[in-house]
Amino acid sequence: MNVHLIRSVELDKGTFNNVLNLLQQFPGPFKFLANQEDLLDYSKEETIKKWEDKKGFETQVQYNAVFEPQPKFSYIEFPFFEKTKTWEQLFSECRQYRKTQKVSENDIVVLLTDIGNDKNWFGGVAPSMKDYFVQTSNWQHFFGHSIDVRFPIAYEVIIWIMRFYMFSDREDIMNGIHKKPIGCIMDFCQDKSQIILKMRTADVCESCMEKFIERDIPTLHSRQFFAILDGIRNSMTFRGRATLLQQPSRMEIRGVMKKIFFKDLGGLELPLNPKEKAVYLFFLRHVEGISISHLSDYKEELSQLYRQFSNQSDSNAIARSVEVLVNPLENNINEVISRINRKISAAVGDSLYDFYCITGARGNDKKIKLDRELIVYL
Repeated sequence: MNVHLIRSVELDKGTFNNVLNLLQQFPGPFKFLANQEDLLDYSKEETIKKWEDKKGFETQVQYNAVFEPQPKFSYIEFPFFEKTKTWEQLFSECRQYRKTQKVSENDIVVLLTDIGNDKNWFGGVAPSMKDYFVQTSNWQHFFGHSIDVRFPIAYEVIIWIMRFYMFSDREDIMNGIHKKPIGCIMDFCQDKSQIILKMRTADVCESCMEKFIERDIPTLHSRQFFAILDGIRNSMTFRGRATLLQQPSRMEIRGVMKKIFFKDLGGLELPLNPKEKAVYLFFLRHVEGISISHLSDYKEELSQLYRQFSNQSDSNAIARSVEVLVNPLENNINEVISRINRKISAAVGDSLYDFYCITGARGNDKKIKLDRELIVYL
């Protein structure tokens, strides 16, 4: 079965691609697809929901609708103003996508959106049982900033697809899920903070396992379901223990374009532009480190790397860019290294940052700490 992931306009493309890449790592009958060129912006009417306190935000209660700008928070502070749409608006975007892209009626469509919803659920299903939405925002409120948001988003996607096979309709879902949390993947989580328990166990209770048997869910489908859930849980656990164990993730560098992935973090990609990738791979090659003042001695090596990844056809433009990069009177190399390190921090978090960043005191050699035995070239 094809599962089409679609994103609404406010969702960051990098986050969307990371969720897609995570789900695509697990082979099986479900093919996770995406049309990278299309952004959904069909339903522009939004309501601003005001959450007065933490208790209201984490449960389903009445709210006051006011039209004020939404403030930005690292952690949610209250009162909190959240853009929302109705379930019908969200499902209409799925239907519109089906129509414009001529999606088969047998396929599943899942909308990923940063916009909240009027029922305050993590996700929802349309009456057809073929259209779904998953909210991609506010996960730091429940897990803190150490969470890689790919994991709860991908988790919600696969849980809703499992419900498609386990239940006949929406009423059947509400009758079959656990209103009281027991650490099962089918816990309802009316108190949304209970999602932490559900995700960290990623377990299936006996009654839900019987549902798999009763519904005669194909074995290959079940294997892919559980492979994804186990992969998400293992990746979350690995990241959480990294500081204590001082254990960095293995790194994979794939293909002609040398895309960089953190294997033990769910295959997370490090999104570097051509110049950044050339610089990072250069420092990976030079284990002992290189002084910035001596960088001009390696101009040809940097040029070859940059030429490999750059989409510029003008060789003179590439040469000029490298000249600026290695010029000790310019600050370009430090700017590039800073951008690389910010992206590393955003990708792997504080607990693993020191293993992968390009570091070195002013005047000393710059180097990457990572043990090169942990790097695999594919």
